[in-house]
Amino acid sequence: MKTARSSLAAITAIAKASTWVGGFALLGCALLIGIDLILRKTVGISMGGADEIAGYVLAVTSAWALPVTLLKRSHIRVDILYARLGLKPRVALDLFALACMAALASTLVFHAWHVLWDSIEYRSVSNTPLQVPQWIPQSLWFAGYLFFALTLLNLALVSLGHLLRGRWGAVSALIGINTVEQEIEQALHPAATPPQEHPPC
Repeated sequence: MKTARSSLAAITAIAKASTWVGGFALLGCALLIGIDLILRKTVGISMGGADEIAGYVLAVTSAWALPVTLLKRSHIRVDILYARLGLKPRVALDLFALACMAALASTLVFHAWHVLWDSIEYRSVSNTPLQVPQWIPQSLWFAGYLFFALTLLNLALVSLGHLLRGRWGAVSALIGINTVEQEIEQALHPAATPPQEHPPC
């Protein structure tokens, strides 16, 4: 249990770092595209490759955003029935949602790996003047999906440890839907880490 919780802390730290890296990467892409547009309008030349680089960055940051959103419990779920249930039925639905997401993550990792392996095997490069070896952006893209799957596995293990101790409230705090108050708190203090554990209920 302690190992799983320490792993979750490490995963949370990596996810937080990835948000900064992804944010700066997107900002850099916006700056690059802006400069490219200004050059086209003013002197009629283009740096070339700005749209291609932006496509790679968007794909990679989208993959890495999945575990970050999962840890912040921000994936959209319909809660019309959920909000009217007791704690244990809510936790059961939370675990079912986690299992469905694990199936999705497994599928993404499986197919992303095959795409990456084909690019490595055939030494694929982009059909553009940049001639970017495709394994470079695809490795980062695959790593994002793999990290998503590892995050799901770790959350499942920590949740199982809480359930074995009868700590249903802690499971809900870890993988449940954010309450309105929690949404407001995260909006007001986005840098604050939400509590991962509640007292046993």
